[in-house]
Amino acid sequence: MNDETKASERTEASLELLYTVSRQLAAQIDLDKLLQRILQLTAEKLGAGNGGILVIDEKGVATEGALIVDGAVLDHTAAQQVDLLRDGLAGWVLKNRLPALVVNTHEDPRWLLREGSEIDGVSRSAISVPLIAQERIVGVLTLVHPQEDHFTHAHLDLLGAIADQAGMAVEKARLFAAEQERRRLALILQEIARTINSVLDPAMVFDKILEQLARLVEYDKASIMLLEDDHLCLVEARGFEDNASLLGKAFSIDPDTMIEKMLSSGLPLVVKDAQQTSGWFDLEILPELRDIHAWIGSPLVIRERSVGVLNVYSHTIGAYDQSNVDVVAAFAVHAATGVANAQLFSETQSASRLYAGLFEDSIDPILITNTQGVITDANNRAESFLGYPRDTLFNRSIHSLHASKPEGIPEDLTKLEPTETISYNTTLMKSSGEELPVEVHAKRIDVARQPFLQWILRDISERLELDKLRDDLTSMIFHDLRSPLANVISSLEVLHSAIQPGGEALKPVLAIAMRSSRRLSRLVDSLLDLARLNAGKDILDVAEASLNTLITEAVDEVRPVAEAKSHLIEIKMSKRLPKLVFDVDMIRRAMINLLENAIKFTPSGGQIGVHARRRGGYVIVSVADTGPGISEDEHQRIFEKFARGGQKDRPKGLGLGLSFCKLAIEAHGGKIWVDSEPGKGAVFSFALPI
Repeated sequence: MNDETKASERTEASLELLYTVSRQLAAQIDLDKLLQRILQLTAEKLGAGNGGILVIDEKGVATEGALIVDGAVLDHTAAQQVDLLRDGLAGWVLKNRLPALVVNTHEDPRWLLREGSEIDGVSRSAISVPLIAQERIVGVLTLVHPQEDHFTHAHLDLLGAIADQAGMAVEKARLFAAEQERRRLALILQEIARTINSVLDPAMVFDKILEQLARLVEYDKASIMLLEDDHLCLVEARGFEDNASLLGKAFSIDPDTMIEKMLSSGLPLVVKDAQQTSGWFDLEILPELRDIHAWIGSPLVIRERSVGVLNVYSHTIGAYDQSNVDVVAAFAVHAATGVANAQLFSETQSASRLYAGLFEDSIDPILITNTQGVITDANNRAESFLGYPRDTLFNRSIHSLHASKPEGIPEDLTKLEPTETISYNTTLMKSSGEELPVEVHAKRIDVARQPFLQWILRDISERLELDKLRDDLTSMIFHDLRSPLANVISSLEVLHSAIQPGGEALKPVLAIAMRSSRRLSRLVDSLLDLARLNAGKDILDVAEASLNTLITEAVDEVRPVAEAKSHLIEIKMSKRLPKLVFDVDMIRRAMINLLENAIKFTPSGGQIGVHARRRGGYVIVSVADTGPGISEDEHQRIFEKFARGGQKDRPKGLGLGLSFCKLAIEAHGGKIWVDSEPGKGAVFSFALPI
């Protein structure tokens, strides 16, 4: 057989071997079995009965390995081959990223001779290649033979070709194994999370956390510390001689210590030998840690804020690596959630007890209903206030307590927003049949994520009696004033007309008296009209009239008072305002009231603006001043009866003028409002329909 035929046969055999290896490697994803299969195939085809294979991680650390000795495969031998990566042929291949052919292992310095090694005892030649996947060395494959110069460069090329396929297969198997491990850890973490979150008692949840932690990482001791103000408090411990005696111990958080750095960064830390690491724990406070070497500390983070530390301790130096840190950090996320849930439950329980105490001890009657208005709870005051035993109130509709359907209560109570409060006055029917006027404040509250309504009742019978007494007294006073006031005005008019020539000096005095009398008369008429309007009586005496003329007359009436304070009154009116149908006397009084208020509240030398314009189906009249302004929270209140501005150093009145203006304008189908803010004056406007 000639050399060409032999070379052809060797090439064919090599291709067949590559095909066989490729097919078998592609079908195997279990890393241990894959390493064994690579060794068996290559050793058999290259005539080597001994060898080894190592898998390394991104940092060059051996993570898995296998040996073949006299044809028998030994797995999980990474620890036995570590020195080969440091001082042996595998280390040279890894460092230089090159294959190596050793003719005589006893003469080549790259070969590490080890006493008692089974392989070294039968090795004379060796071959070693790197396993490369995506330009990264993932392992080293080495074969040995008992004869010198057994392996050739053709063997080296063939083993290199096999290594290329083996490298990809190893990387795929390694990634698959890593993914399987991640899934396994994820399932365990999910189960752990369910277990931890099923416990809400803080004392029990801390113990459960350390119990479940042992499923993920081996430890000799473990502890949980929570952040309280400027120190850490130990709340749970395991593995100590007397765990219970340690609870409550406090640790200061000194600057530049490992604990301070961890809490600030929110990232876990690992220490190989704590006893040789400065800035670790204060062993004077916790001497039980003097036998600890390896430590993992992971912050407990809730809403991006560190609230504590999970500590894992080992007596063995260097017991923990980055993979352990990653697992503890992932576990700490679930532990923090469990702590947060337990704390929230504890706070909720405390809040519930506090609310229950406030609820029962409140001086106001309080009813709780669902969103359909069915009573679910009542406090002691409600029971005595309404005269019903508490058990008879339950499951009863809140509406059944009303003597009549009140205004202001929505038809659909389910649409109340969490921050919305409704208030109204009504009459409730007590168990005795007595009717009781009350003021009701209803607000939505959420209990355990379920919406309820809280109804606070306040007895207003005394207030209503006082209001009626005040109204009766006011009405009586102004009725009694009306007749003598009319006599005063008519007498002044007679005197004014009877002044003889030469008595002109008396006319200004009489003019002041007549103007003041007419103002007093308007006030009396407005107050009497106010009472009738409040009672809902129809008192309007309407006729078609010009609003331009009315505004001009009202300004002329108040001009002397404005000039006395050096005010400038500016009038801007559309010349073609349509004629309206209204009660001229009532609207004139409302207009004068707004002008007098503007003059009264504007400092001397200010400006008063009067504007009238048409907008849509309304004529809008505005009175603007340069006074101190009105805060937004008073915009509605100042139109209420007897309401006055609450600011100090302001002119005071009865609080009836704006109330009359509002009722008078609304009686005509119009509306009145104010635009103002403190320090920028006020603009009172009213709109009358065309």
